[in-house]
Amino acid sequence: MGLVLVSLLILIGVTVYLFVYARDPQSFLFRNILMLLTGLFLLILFFFFIGLLAMTSTILGNRSFPGMDWLIDKTLLLLFPVVIALGRLFQIAQDKIQRSFIEVNNQLVRARRQRVHARQYLILLPHCLQRDSCPHKITLSTDNCQKCGRCQVGEILDLAAEKGVNVEVVAGGTMARRALTQHDPQAVVAVACERDLSSGVLDSFPLAVIGVVNQRPQGPCLNTRVDMGALQEALSIQLEHLEQAKGAR
Repeated sequence: MGLVLVSLLILIGVTVYLFVYARDPQSFLFRNILMLLTGLFLLILFFFFIGLLAMTSTILGNRSFPGMDWLIDKTLLLLFPVVIALGRLFQIAQDKIQRSFIEVNNQLVRARRQRVHARQYLILLPHCLQRDSCPHKITLSTDNCQKCGRCQVGEILDLAAEKGVNVEVVAGGTMARRALTQHDPQAVVAVACERDLSSGVLDSFPLAVIGVVNQRPQGPCLNTRVDMGALQEALSIQLEHLEQAKGAR
């Protein structure tokens, strides 16, 4: 959020710079072009400022505001590449920025209190959760899992069956997009590394995606794990509201 604010300050600086030079009377055409650019930057600034204000209010108030979701999503989508570039400039680890983005996204999804039926919910898992030595490839079908206990996939499948939600194990963004097309969910819990989660969340807008960062005791993409408590909490964010709604009827 701090880097998003820095991005806005940079845009303000560019706008002021253009405005000062637009007052130079040397060339009528040049002056008009600069004034047009200044107006465009002011419009962009206003757009991003309202988006940042709505984002902050949503997170702090833990509630969404009518008509603001689209603006918040666009602000995140358009400013995220700028934030990544600023992170490199300030020598901030990219994983740290991506993890922060995932947490902001999760807070926004939580605040929107979306009600989703279990059949319209999807858990996306990375193939690296499965033991690399396992001969039963579950990217073809999760039914191939023998639930031997050597990895957490069997435990996650049991949790999904208990909740009545769908599960897909994917190996990369192409398979993830195919799974989304096949199931057409209204909400997703995705387990992956920071890079894959952040890019997946951005690619999936405006679909509600809760990200759970995996654990990598043996390094990236090899026998990874997931905090089951964090996964259950993420899964309950939308489903718990459905249960409350049923109880109120």
